[in-house]
Parts: sequence; C-alpha cells; structure tokens
Amino acid sequence: MKIWEKIYLFVIILFLLVLNLCNIIVFRSSYEKSLESVENTAVSFWRHIASSMAEDMAQGGEDETLEWQLFQTYVSEYSTSGHTFELWRKKELCAKSENGTQITFSAAEGQLQSDFLTNGAQLDETLMLKDEVGQVAIREKDGEKYTCTSGRLSGTHYRLVIYENISGILTTWEKQLFTFGLTEIIASLLMAVLLYLVMRKFLEPISHISKVTAKIAAGDYYCHIRVKGKDELSKLAEDINYMTEQVRENIQNKEEEARRKQEFIDALSHELRTPLTSVRGYAQLMQNTDIGREKQLEYSDYIVRESGRMVDITEILRKVLLLQQGEIEKEEILCQALADRLQQLSVYQLTGKKIRWHFEADEGAIYGNQVLMEIFFMNLIRNSFHACGEEGDISVILNEDRALVTDNGIGMSKECREHIFEPFYREDKSRSRKLGGTGLGMYLCRHIADSHCWKIDIISEKGKGTQIEIGMRGQND
Repeated sequence: MKIWEKIYLFVIILFLLVLNLCNIIVFRSSYEKSLESVENTAVSFWRHIASSMAEDMAQGGEDETLEWQLFQTYVSEYSTSGHTFELWRKKELCAKSENGTQITFSAAEGQLQSDFLTNGAQLDETLMLKDEVGQVAIREKDGEKYTCTSGRLSGTHYRLVIYENISGILTTWEKQLFTFGLTEIIASLLMAVLLYLVMRKFLEPISHISKVTAKIAAGDYYCHIRVKGKDELSKLAEDINYMTEQVRENIQNKEEEARRKQEFIDALSHELRTPLTSVRGYAQLMQNTDIGREKQLEYSDYIVRESGRMVDITEILRKVLLLQQGEIEKEEILCQALADRLQQLSVYQLTGKKIRWHFEADEGAIYGNQVLMEIFFMNLIRNSFHACGEEGDISVILNEDRALVTDNGIGMSKECREHIFEPFYREDKSRSRKLGGTGLGMYLCRHIADSHCWKIDIISEKGKGTQIEIGMRGQND
C-alpha cells in the first residue's frame, strides 16, 4: 500500500469517527433538551390543574360523590385527545379517565385498574413520591410512549396522575434521526471521495519525486523535478534537484579530470617523441660507427642535453595541466638567446628538407618560462616545417612586444583555423598519420600562451603560406 493511501485511510477513518461522534453528541443533546422541554411542559400543565384542584378537594373533604364530580369537572375542562387522568387516594385508584377521551370512571362503579401502572414497582415509584410538586417519568403502553406526571394534591390525601401521549414528538425525532443518519452517510461518502481526490492532487508530487529519484538511482543525472509552491514537498524537490546538480557536476569534474590526464599523457608522448628519436639516433651512431673523439663528445653532449630537456618537458607538462591551480616559474629571457636556441633545435631536429631558416631577434627580453617557450615556438616551427615542401622558407622574428613565425607552406583553410587549437585536430588525417603527429601541438601552444597571457593570431590561406603572430601582452604581470 502506498504511503498516500495509508494517509488517506487514516485521515478518513479518524475524520469519520470524530465527525460521527460529534454529531451523535449534538443530536443526543438536542434530543434530551427537547425531551426536557416536554417534561417541563407536562409538569407545568400538572401544576396548573393541581393548584386549583387541591383547594377544591380540601374543601370537599373525602366525600366520594364530591370527589367524583370534581374529578369529572377537571377532566372535562382540561382533557385533550392526548391526556389521561387518574386520581388516587393513597394507593387506591378512586377515579380515572379513558385513555385519550373525556370519559371518566369512578371506584363506586367497581374496582378500577390503572392502564399504565402494570406492576407494583411502577405503582410505588409513581405514588409514593414525597414531593408535592409534579414528578415526571416515561411510561410505555401498546407501543406508545407517555409522560407520567404525578404529585400529591396539597392538603389532601389525594394524588393526581396525568399521562400525556408524546409518541408523535418522539416519532418526529426518530424521523429526524433517520434523516440525520442518511445525510451523514451521504456526506461521509462525499467527503471520502473529495478527500481522495484532494490527497491525490496534493500528494501527486511525491509520485513524481519517486519516479525522478528512480531515474537518478539508475544514473540519469539530467532529470529535473518540477518545483511549484513553497511547501515542504517543494523544498524537498529543490534539495533533490540541488543534489542531482552536485552529483552531475562531480561526475563531470571527474570526467574532465580523466580527460586532462589522458591529454597530459598524449601531450607528454608528443613532446618526448622527437628528442627520444634524436637521442636514439645519436646513440646508434656512437655505437655502430667509428667516430672521432670530438664527434663522440659532441653527440654525448647532445644526448645529455636532450635527456635533461625531456626531464624538463615532463615536469613542465605536469605544471601546464595544473596552470589554473598555481603559478608557473617565470624569468627574463633574452630574445637573442631564445632565437639562437630555437635555431639550434631546429637544425638538429628538423632535417630532410632544404629549408631556408631565418631567425631574427632584437636586444629586448621576454618574461616567461624558458622550457615552455621553447616548446611553444618549436611546435610552431615544426608545423611550419611540415607545411613546407622539399624547399621552403621559415622565418622566426622575436622581440619583447611580439613574435612572428612565418612560412610559405601549404597554408590552412578557414575550418582549420577555427579548430586548430582543439586537441587532436589535424586538417589532413593521412598527412598526420604519415608524420606520426598526435594533434596536440597547437593545443599545448594554446595552454602555454594562456599561462603567459599571450594572444595568438593566425593569418593563412590555402596555398599561400601561414603567418602566426604572438602578442606578448601582460608579460610583466
């Protein structure tokens, strides 16, 4: 059973119990007040007759003929279709009227029997009361109910008993009770239906929340709970939405972290490939050929230098990955020294083509990281080298305000210029496979430029070469 169904059953049962109990109390109180009013009316009627009848009986003594005449007179004057009179002398019934008529009977005509007092207990209860004021009791005869009002006539040995038929009044109450019960049943059913609909409507968000949380448990962190109102369910929905967003962000952060790690590995592989190839080539030359001492020292020096550079590359790439979390170490680097270093690396690493190299620098200095700048410009120079044919011109111009890397190679299309800084992007896939590139060179350049607050502009067209301009803005920050 669903929770809203349990709540519904509990509320409707509790409501009906309280409602019926309250209605029964109210109906019972109204009935008792109505019955009390009937009894008070009966007592008032008895007192009205008894006050004058007591005086007449006291004056007439206990003359049976006179008491009969007086009794008959009062019955004729006050009797209605609903009243019956009895006159008792102690425990002896001395006169009575016929039930519902003005016909009277005297004890002189024979022994009389009360139509209402059928046993000794009722007789004692009715006739042995000590109070002179009228006392009321309810009697039943032939399925009809009567008020029995009795009391001693003051100053005499007589007791007057008046019976009034109240079945009509009670019947009216019984009909009202039936109508009340029927109305209550209908109202209860209507209330049950309305409460069911209202609870379904109000608790419908719980069902929606349950469905959404099931999707979240299944791994769908993009589902959203519609929030309406300011109640507790709305607050719960907001909390679940917030929780889902936090979980989604955490997963995205984890995925982003995993992607960065993979990019780091790819970038590391990309940057280590060329120096490793050179180191291996020089080591093989030293091992397989008979070279002089001078060449051996030159090759050994290159191997040591490039090995150290690979260590620096590894460390710097790790720092590049964490650029947003910390500062990289920077220093002033002379433009001319950087140009000489780039020329040396280019001549050693980029061979096999008749490239006309041009390196130019002024006397200024650039503020940045030595290793990162070498990686940055060598990536640009390597791309220019691969873009040129067997013969080509590559120019590198450095000064403290800007740098230019220019070639007369195959150039780039508009689409290539728009995606060139995306990881693993290469316009010519077959050329990429042939050259063994991973497509991370320009992506790495973008990160290095961002870490130095440089701006990169590319001017290139297909078949017209490429010019890359680097604005050295913010170099002194």
